[in-house]
Amino acid sequence: MKRFYILVCALLAAATLSAQEVGTTTDKSATLESLDARVTKNEKRIATLGKLEQYLKVTAFFQGQYEWHDADRDHSTGVSTFSLRRARFSLTGDLYKGKKGAKIDYRFYFDLARVPKNPLLDLWIRYQPVKEFAIQLGQFKNPFSFEASISPSKYDFVDFSYAVCNLAKMGSNDVCGLNVTARDGGVMLLGGFIHRDGYSILNYHVGVLNGNGLNEKDNNKSKDIFARITVKPSKDLALAAYYQWGEANLLHMLNDKPSLYADYRWNGSAEYVTTHRWGGGFNYDGKKAFARGEYIAGLTGAMPSEGLYVEAGKRFNLKENRGMFWAGGMVDYFCRNCFDYIHRDTKNAAIEMRYSVCLGYTPVKYFRVQLAYSLEQRIHHTFNTNRHFGNGVKLMVTGMF
Repeated sequence: MKRFYILVCALLAAATLSAQEVGTTTDKSATLESLDARVTKNEKRIATLGKLEQYLKVTAFFQGQYEWHDADRDHSTGVSTFSLRRARFSLTGDLYKGKKGAKIDYRFYFDLARVPKNPLLDLWIRYQPVKEFAIQLGQFKNPFSFEASISPSKYDFVDFSYAVCNLAKMGSNDVCGLNVTARDGGVMLLGGFIHRDGYSILNYHVGVLNGNGLNEKDNNKSKDIFARITVKPSKDLALAAYYQWGEANLLHMLNDKPSLYADYRWNGSAEYVTTHRWGGGFNYDGKKAFARGEYIAGLTGAMPSEGLYVEAGKRFNLKENRGMFWAGGMVDYFCRNCFDYIHRDTKNAAIEMRYSVCLGYTPVKYFRVQLAYSLEQRIHHTFNTNRHFGNGVKLMVTGMF
């Protein structure tokens, strides 16, 4: 009997241990199944977010700047100031993606640094049934020149050239008095032919614009018309020629500066001032180097102007993922009433020359620092001397996400 009891106890103990092992295995299986379910659920969420990113992608960049100019600049007491130069947000997406490059996309782009005046920069929608043709409606950047088409968050220098700022409505010194970051409202046709991997060799842009700038109704009965032809022999190299015609109502500027009537050869009896802009240039943007140059000329009323810049630089990709460093230089020229200057009639002519160097460093993808120095020379009949120089230094920090 004793042996029997011992055998029974042993069997019961073995059964208990077996039951415990089964329970543990069952718990482990349940835990693994729960983890698998969570992973599957998260994968579905990621896939959903990936699909959502097709329809809505949010990006932004911020640029803070310190600026210094010596006391000789503009005969003033000099400049030394910090500023928030840009705080831009972009919402983009593809509402539809089809075969052979067909798509419908959009962009909503605004700058909080411009609040309360004209914070909205871009608001457009584009339909592209094929790579050779697309139509874009809304407010967008005019692709009149290479430099004006570059985002400030990717530009190799701190300041854009005189030519673009004076003749492509890119800066506050534009001949027509508009500071609109080269943007306008209208419609544009664009496309490319002879396709290669990631680019097309022959490209075109043709558009009709208000010609009155950001978030403004047209103030005349005519429209600006522009056209640009771009040839890309390779992915990194592009050559372009462009032309724009328009009529501008300049009363908003001429009433404040009556002297400009003489510059434009306009007595105010005509309803508008006719404007012509034309030019061309090249753009090389490689991984190890960059080079860019453009000539832009214009006729505003009877006043001729022209601008030219050439810039180039070298990029250094640092080892051990320490980021990228670059260095570049630019020579910049703009002439107002240039025909008068050529004919040695300096009464109305004004010339600006600028020689700039810029150093930049990107330690990580979403951050960059730029330091620029410029030597400016201004030749104008209102100056006591024709060799008026000014020095300027700018430090700009950019953060992106």
